[in-house]
Amino acid sequence: MDQWDDIRFFLAIARERSLSGAARALRVDHATVGRRLGAFERRLSAKLFSRTPEGFAITSAGQAILNHAEGMEAAALAVERITIGHDTSASGLVRLTTLEMLAHQVILPALATLLDKNPQLQVDLLVGLRTLDIARRQADIAVRIPRPTDSNLVCRKLGEIGVTVYASPRYLAARGRPRRGMGLRGHSLINFPITPPELGVQFHGESLEGAVVAMHTTSGFAQIKAVAEGIGLCELTCCVADEYPGLERLWPDVRPTMRPVWMVTHQDLRRSAKIRLVSNAIVEAFERDAAVLRYGRPRKRREPRTRH
Repeated sequence: MDQWDDIRFFLAIARERSLSGAARALRVDHATVGRRLGAFERRLSAKLFSRTPEGFAITSAGQAILNHAEGMEAAALAVERITIGHDTSASGLVRLTTLEMLAHQVILPALATLLDKNPQLQVDLLVGLRTLDIARRQADIAVRIPRPTDSNLVCRKLGEIGVTVYASPRYLAARGRPRRGMGLRGHSLINFPITPPELGVQFHGESLEGAVVAMHTTSGFAQIKAVAEGIGLCELTCCVADEYPGLERLWPDVRPTMRPVWMVTHQDLRRSAKIRLVSNAIVEAFERDAAVLRYGRPRKRREPRTRH
């Protein structure tokens, strides 16, 4: 067991290429990672990593054991998943990862009710754009938009979430409202740093030639605030953006773009009682809020008053 624990630390450093990154991945402190690496290298009488300006680089000795270490990890994780998958106890920890807007609108209200009825459960909610590895148990359940392709993962479509383009009255007063179908030339945009190609077209397929990306941010709420401050136009989740004061749909009569939302878990885990409890609560929440998630709560655009 001590040797397997050393392997965990070795693999984390190999993947993250820094002690701090490995510490975050393993949920320990920076000093512990360095200490464990030093002890492992002394035990093997070999240097496994060398420090470079770009981070920790694996040596030839480290490379020689890397495949074997990954095999040990895969076997250990398989045993862990199978054991959890046969667990009939509806208690303990479930790791759930999702996007910020889905957490805010659907997941957190569902978890509040679930945890109130099942105080023996604990949920780690991991929010962000990063896709966590379910096979390596970085998460037990993922609620995400692009559907993964791994055949070992069980995917269930929860529904659809609607997105459309928003602006602030301040921005439109200064820059004008672009006409639908005429492109966004001359306008400023707000977007994620990287948009998965599986999401399809953005901004309702409008031409972005001549448009300028004024801001990239990984936070959906930062995007909303940036739009409200007049920084630019942004494609936002309707069910959240419609509730935010100071925003309006750029083209109120245009139907939102629909993006499918998937719930994902590993096939070894799907029979676990605690994972079924959390999964069922999420499914029920998406069914209950299906209309709002798809279409939001659009407000009528105020037309400018005409003087007589």
